[in-house]
Amino acid sequence: MSKQIIYNPEALSRMIYGIDSVARAAIVTMGSAGPAVMIQHRTAGIMPVFTRDGVTVARSINFDDRIADLGARMLRDVAGAVSRQVGDGTTTAIVLAQKLAHESVRSVAAGFHPLQLKKGLDLALALVEKRLLDKAVTGVTDDWIEKMSAVATKNEPKVGQLLAHALNELGLEGQLTFQLGNGREDELAIVDGIHYEQGYLSPYFITDKTRAEAVLDNPYILLYDREIKDLMDLIPILEEVRAERRSLLIIAENVIDKALTGLLLNLTQGVFKVVAVKPSGFGDRRLDRFKDLALLTGGQAILDDYSSPKLEHVTLDMLGQAERVVVTETSITIIGAKGDKQLAKQRIETLRAQADFILAIKPGEGSASGNKHDFDELEDRIALLAAKTGVFSVGGLADFEIKERMVRIENAYMSAKAALEEGVLAGGGVALFRCIKMLDSVIAENAEQQQGINILKLALVAPLESVTRNAGLNPETVIARLNASDDEHLTIDTQRQLYGNFLDIGIIDPVKVMRLALRNAVSVVTTLITTEAVVMNVPDLSIMAGYSPEWAAATREDPRL
Repeated sequence: MSKQIIYNPEALSRMIYGIDSVARAAIVTMGSAGPAVMIQHRTAGIMPVFTRDGVTVARSINFDDRIADLGARMLRDVAGAVSRQVGDGTTTAIVLAQKLAHESVRSVAAGFHPLQLKKGLDLALALVEKRLLDKAVTGVTDDWIEKMSAVATKNEPKVGQLLAHALNELGLEGQLTFQLGNGREDELAIVDGIHYEQGYLSPYFITDKTRAEAVLDNPYILLYDREIKDLMDLIPILEEVRAERRSLLIIAENVIDKALTGLLLNLTQGVFKVVAVKPSGFGDRRLDRFKDLALLTGGQAILDDYSSPKLEHVTLDMLGQAERVVVTETSITIIGAKGDKQLAKQRIETLRAQADFILAIKPGEGSASGNKHDFDELEDRIALLAAKTGVFSVGGLADFEIKERMVRIENAYMSAKAALEEGVLAGGGVALFRCIKMLDSVIAENAEQQQGINILKLALVAPLESVTRNAGLNPETVIARLNASDDEHLTIDTQRQLYGNFLDIGIIDPVKVMRLALRNAVSVVTTLITTEAVVMNVPDLSIMAGYSPEWAAATREDPRL
């Protein structure tokens, strides 16, 4: 395939056009007073998407000009990386990246060397990150979480209360799933125990007909990663379980044919109590879920390998145990699993380290969809091992309203988790703005690196300017008011046009969100300015030669075939 090479300054100019176009559309959503963006659905006739989420706006924009689309892709990668890492702060990252890109490209055009600018930017970034962590207010309370979540969801106090309760119940390792609700009100359900979405294999397993549930008390748990086709393979272990006057939960790839019929027949005749379900996960990743369940329940996963015994040779000491199991048509909950909690905690720490490694991948490195898939898989396994999950059903009057609220509520929850990890500072872009004075005293090795520091100083004020401008205020007036005070905790509520302590008025930003938004923005912009040429594939249009759409329509044939 032929290649086209585009050199600077043309390449940079076209990429900047893509960056500006995406940024202008996303920046309007910045801040609690920021308006929404309406995005046409890709399918004709379907309600457009209504959003106040920067990453959603960025992902919806593509260009026919492939060089401009590269610039847009950079912002999509920045916003996507921040969204993947902390869930919030995507618009802040876009604002910072646009300002950094403009000032950096202008400096390169003025003769500054890109590598020296990069060193200056990296030096300033490290100093700003350190200051944010040093100034962070830790020991986040429920009241702070409620205020922060209420502002993040455009002033919905009840949502803040529900999210604070969810964090108290689930902790940092627990998983909260968001789904479309069926009514006007938001609902939160917390489930204790190992929980995943797989129901009983047959409704004849139901023991509580009123609630349509299959309930087992003090059961043994068989973990088997293949299909069970013959009941005779199960008879030895069933006899041992029956002798103990216990019930049996079978988690297997499937139970079919005579095996399922035999289990149901013995259950209905009262010979023994048993329920069969499928495991969590899909494909090769299902094996990891089997091993996690074995660890949690204190049993052994009977896998399809040489080290595992055949099904007919399984004994009681290979089975897991729990206090209670509740199985519905769509889900299973294992309560009081009797595995080693310390080993489960160690595995969670291992999985968390793997997830953090994926989060540390810079924007544009590797497959974005592959990284997200791996990260989501690790998060699901951590939630399973934490043995506590929650479901937040988002209410509203119409689907488009519910979907828009669900994005905001999920972002608010992720922000609250980030606040618990690294603390909080004044929101509304003020904490980043306060870092400028610290950089004023920094002296770099040379003038070009000093210019890199100056570029970051110009970018640090951009989020505050965008927030105030979206609220209809004059940024210069707000900046002058903040500069007149040395109070690190002073910020502005742009909706109420009220100045005050950020903890009192609820304008709170997690340090982790600000830090990662800035880090990802600097990373992608330094890549931009150190790029001298772009190599593109030239599409082969020869296949279209001689093609006439009118002739093809008249004959219902395509001459290219």
